Amino acid sequence: MPSYKEHVLVAIIMVFPFFPNIFYIALAVIGASIIDMDHKVNQKNITIIGLLGVILALILYIFHFPYLVGVLIALMALLFYVSKHRGLMHSIIGIVFISVCVTFFVFGAHNLITQYTNLRVTLIIISLILGIVILNKKIVPIYAFLIIIGLIFTSNLGFDIYYVALAFFLGCLSHVILDLFTPSGVQLINPVSSVKFKKRAGFTLLAIWVGCVIASVVLYGNNFLSIIGFSNLL
Repeated sequence: MPSYKEHVLVAIIMVFPFFPNIFYIALAVIGASIIDMDHKVNQKNITIIGLLGVILALILYIFHFPYLVGVLIALMALLFYVSKHRGLMHSIIGIVFISVCVTFFVFGAHNLITQYTNLRVTLIIISLILGIVILNKKIVPIYAFLIIIGLIFTSNLGFDIYYVALAFFLGCLSHVILDLFTPSGVQLINPVSSVKFKKRAGFTLLAIWVGCVIASVVLYGNNFLSIIGFSNLL
């Protein structure tokens, strides 16, 4: 079984060709780590995430922001809590749902925090909150140090909701791909089917990723979003 270190490394490798930006790389690392929240040893963290979702919903409601953001986070935590390891939350449907939920969380937190401080501090706070709650405690200190230093000195600072969603999805996908190469495999199309996919599916997803990297570099100068029609948002 791949370790959390391997999942983090693969997430960085998969997201870097598209988003060579410290904030989006951090989101990919979070995505690669949150997938294993369906394991029993992480139930305490899932409880914290659920409570954060409820608290966020209340805060957003008070400040007249869309409180659905917090509701989705609480719902995601509930699904993690009741799911079996490498079941629904490791499937394509699961990682899409997780990506949507966390993207809404980041969006809501961004809208709230930027009212009181600048974008740089906002991104640091969001990254640290996600890292502390989700990442393995052994890597939180180095993660926090790199995020703070990286966001303080980065020159290409920005926030785009599409970048957030895609970076997080790639992080989640990287975790699933790595798990496909283990003997137990992954229920890739759960809840449609409980059939477990293994190496062949892993190689297929890797081939698709490589194709996207080549296309983005050759056709769009590393701007993957242009491929899917969002170049006007840059």
